[in-house]
Amino acid sequence: MAIVTPGLSWNPSLVRAAEGARPVVEAYVWDHLDPWTNSSGSAHLLAEAGFDVKPLPRDRSPWGLSGLIFIGSFASEDPAYKGYMRKYAEDLYKFVDDGNVLVQMTQADQTESRPPFLPTTLEARRCDTDSSIAYVLSKNHTLVKDLAVDEGKLQLNAERLGWETFDRQDGFEVILCSDDFASHPILMEGAYGQGRIILAAMHIDKLLDADGKVTVEPQRKRLGQQFAKNLWKHVQDVDARTAKAIEVTPSPRVQRSFVAGSWTLALLPDTQVYSVRYPGLFSAQTAWLRAHAKSRNIQYVLHLGDITDNNAEKEWQRAAESMQLLDGQIPYAIVGGNHDYGPSGDASTRETFLNQYFSFEKMAAMPSFGGAFEPGKLDNTYHLFEVSGQKWIVIALEWGPRDEAVAWANDVMAKHPDRKGILVTHAYLFSDSRRYDHADQTHPNHWNPHHYRTPGGVNDGQELWDKLIRKHNFVFTFNGHVLNDGTGYRADRNDNGQYVHQILANYQMQTLGGEAYLRLLEFDPNGNTVHVLAYSPLYDRYRLDRDHTFTIQLDQAPADQPADNESVPVSGATSSLRGPTIRKSANKVEATQ
Repeated sequence: MAIVTPGLSWNPSLVRAAEGARPVVEAYVWDHLDPWTNSSGSAHLLAEAGFDVKPLPRDRSPWGLSGLIFIGSFASEDPAYKGYMRKYAEDLYKFVDDGNVLVQMTQADQTESRPPFLPTTLEARRCDTDSSIAYVLSKNHTLVKDLAVDEGKLQLNAERLGWETFDRQDGFEVILCSDDFASHPILMEGAYGQGRIILAAMHIDKLLDADGKVTVEPQRKRLGQQFAKNLWKHVQDVDARTAKAIEVTPSPRVQRSFVAGSWTLALLPDTQVYSVRYPGLFSAQTAWLRAHAKSRNIQYVLHLGDITDNNAEKEWQRAAESMQLLDGQIPYAIVGGNHDYGPSGDASTRETFLNQYFSFEKMAAMPSFGGAFEPGKLDNTYHLFEVSGQKWIVIALEWGPRDEAVAWANDVMAKHPDRKGILVTHAYLFSDSRRYDHADQTHPNHWNPHHYRTPGGVNDGQELWDKLIRKHNFVFTFNGHVLNDGTGYRADRNDNGQYVHQILANYQMQTLGGEAYLRLLEFDPNGNTVHVLAYSPLYDRYRLDRDHTFTIQLDQAPADQPADNESVPVSGATSSLRGPTIRKSANKVEATQ
C-alpha cells in the first residue's frame, strides 16, 4: 500500500489504492448542453478514458482541488459561467500552480475571446477562423500520441477540426495548428508554476445529443477518445513532474519579407480612443511609419477618420502631435469622422477643430497636395503622387459627404483621367461587406450617416458608388467607422469594367482602443499584386486571420465572388497564407457606436 505522510506534498487524486493498481485521476468537469451544438459529452469522454469524473463545484473556490479541471466546449454559454469566472478566475491558475492541469475546450469568440483565467505570463485570443486540417507542430507531445496523423496533419474529412482558433498567443507551446506558420493554433499548452494550462479550439468533447445518445461519426469519436486517454496520462506526468518541458512557440511576427522594388500605402483606422486615452499608441503608429518610411518605401499615409472621440481640443492637440511625426517624412491625407464633428463628437453640426489643429497651409505646402473643396479647409482634399510609373490620385472626403462635395470630387476625377483613384471617407462599407445603403431595409445599416443629425445632407456608401465611384477610374475605397469585427472587403466593376477594391478597417473596439494596429498595403513591383497586412508596432506582430491579411490582384475579383456580381459581398481575397477565402457571416455580435 502507498503511504501518504501528513504534511508532505502529494496529489491525493493520484494516490494508488494498491501497488500496481491503476491510479485514480480526478477530473472536475464543466459540461454544458450549449445552443451552438445542442450537445455535450465532456464527462462521458473523460470517464471512458479512466478519469474519476465529478462536476466542477460552482459554489466554492477551485483552489485546493487536485487533478484536472476540464471546461467543456462552449461552457461560456452557460448563464452561470461569467459569475463563476468573476469570482474564481484567479483561483483557477492558483489550482494550476499546485501541479494540476486546467483544460479549456473551444469557446465562441463572440462570447469569450480571451480566457479570463490566464495569468499575466500567458496570453491567448480566439477568432472566427476555422480549419478542417490540423498541422502537428509538437510531434512528440503526449497529447498527440497515437492520433491518426497523415503527412504531419490531422484531418476530419470536411468537418471543422479547429473551431474558433486563436489568432494570438504568447507563452504557449503550439501543439496543433491550422497552418505550419503557427498563426492559428488549435491546441496549445502553457506552464504556470508546477502545472499546465491547455487551450483547445476543438469540440471533440461534444459527443452526446440532448438525450444522451452518441451521435458523432466514428473518426471524430476515435479522435476524442484517444485525446482523452492521452490527457489522462499527461495529468499524471504533470503531477509527477515528469512531463516534457514547455517549448514556447514564438508568435508569428513576420508574415512575409518586404520585396525590393515594392512600395507601401499605410492606413490609420479610427484613432479616437488613442486621442482620448492612449496618445502614446497613436504616436507609436506614426513613429513606426516614420522609422520605416525608407525601408518599406511608404509613399502615403491615409487617416480614415474619427481622429478624435469627442471633438475636444485636448484630443485634437494629442492627435496633431502624433501626426506631426510624419511631417517632412511621409505625405498624408486625413478625413473627419462622425466623432470629429459637433458638440462632444455627436455629428449634429459640421463644426470641428480639425482645421484649427491641422494647418491647411502646412498640408498645402506638401508637393503632393492637389487642392481642397473649400479654401482653407481640410475636410475635402485631393492629393497626387506617382510611384513605379503609376500615377495616383487620392480623394479624401468628409464625414457623410454633402452633394456639393461629391460634385467637386467628380470634377476633380474628370480632370485626372490618367490616374488611378483612391477614395477615403469615414463611412462607406459595412462589416458584412455590403455598402452602406439607407434604402436597403433587409440588411444592417447601423451607424449609417443618414441616421445622424449631420446638417447639409449626407451620402452613404451606395450613394457614393452611384454618384461618384463607378463613373471614374477608382481602384480603391478605404473607410473605418464600423464596429462588430471591424473588417469588410468587396470588389466590383465600375462602368468602365475596372475592378474597385473596397476595404473596411477598424480596430477601435479591441483592447487599448485598437492595440496600435494599422493597415499596410504593399504593392509588388509588378504593379498589380497588393498584399494587405495588419501590423501593430506595440506588439511587433501581424494579425494573420483572413480578414486582416490577404493578397489581391487589382484586375481581378476574389476567387469566391462571381465576376460582375455587385450583390455578393465577400470577406477577403485570396489569402497569401491559406488559399481560398471564406464568406463573412452577417450574424456578428454587435457593439454600439
